[in-house]
Amino acid sequence: MCKYIGVIIKMKKNKIIVFVKNKLITLDTVLPILIEMKEKYNITSKIVVFDDLAYKAIHKNIVIKDAVDYVGSVIYITRGSKSKILRIMSVIFYMLILFPGFIKGNKVLHFGHLSDGVLRLISILFSKNVYHLQGSAYDFNYSLKIFEENNNIRAKQGGDNIVFFGKKIGEEYFSNVKCKKIFFFGETRTRLSWVSYIRNRSDYYFNLHHKSVDFSNGCVVYILGAIEAIDYKKRLFLNTVNILKSINLKIPILVKPHAFTEMKVVHNAIENLPMAHITYLHPSLLATKSKLFISNNFSNTLADAHSFGVPTIQYSYYDNASTEECKEKFVDYLVKDDINEFNTIIRNILSNDFNSSNFEGVDRSDDGLLLSLSS
Repeated sequence: MCKYIGVIIKMKKNKIIVFVKNKLITLDTVLPILIEMKEKYNITSKIVVFDDLAYKAIHKNIVIKDAVDYVGSVIYITRGSKSKILRIMSVIFYMLILFPGFIKGNKVLHFGHLSDGVLRLISILFSKNVYHLQGSAYDFNYSLKIFEENNNIRAKQGGDNIVFFGKKIGEEYFSNVKCKKIFFFGETRTRLSWVSYIRNRSDYYFNLHHKSVDFSNGCVVYILGAIEAIDYKKRLFLNTVNILKSINLKIPILVKPHAFTEMKVVHNAIENLPMAHITYLHPSLLATKSKLFISNNFSNTLADAHSFGVPTIQYSYYDNASTEECKEKFVDYLVKDDINEFNTIIRNILSNDFNSSNFEGVDRSDDGLLLSLSS
């Protein structure tokens, strides 16, 4: 009981409650805002996590876990319980703990959790303090457009305030939602505070996780997704590994898996690639020492690299689609299943001298969002 009373007492000091979804993308999107709130207004945050998948992902990604500890802490609602009844009881219990903060005027950020079901009561009762956020940190075009068309996804009413980070996506995603206030914050992971946070910790994380690796001449970052789900994905993966082997690189290759990457396949493929190392560091961090980012499908991480001025290659397969239809603005080179073109582009980029990124972030107007959250 004392433990729970302690939680309630601590909650009185917090001003921002964030409901994140299962995938890390939503937490990754909002963290730069929470860092600014901590550094500019000394306001801490509680990150509300519902599912085991998200909770484990946070703890596996050391940079995100440390950032969460920096801005506040996590409330793990269901704690991995398989029982539906226990899960419901746990949600009710923690909502009761959070309720005094809602009454007090704590700001509530969410990505759709408060638009449906029982939790929608929060966005109805405390609507002026509820902010519905766009789920991605960047202003993507093709990828999200196709995703929305295939899944018929549109935001539903979830509070009086809407925050989007890319006007193109924001206006599309929230097109049917009526609200009292719209904030355009800009792309969160290009903000001055986030880039500064990453740069100040870059050497620490590289020494901690890749201490014996020499990054003085940069590195190649290879972003992975699911490999065996579709036949052509494994083919593209093996082609990429074989090209990297043939170049006989003298700089490290950091291979960054996705949560769904089949690691046995990866380990077998890179066994004879001596410069390859598995990494779980944040893409913004990797971009500070990278010469090139490669992916076999579009990934949010390419946007991080592109923002830091690192060349990005997407070596993919698209059926019945033109290059321009597929090309995302954060992709410098889109190669459509042409291994020779892919090989040439990689060699041309790597033939250049390494100059580490000097991107310091963008100091843009926040359109009143930070002031609104601090009031």
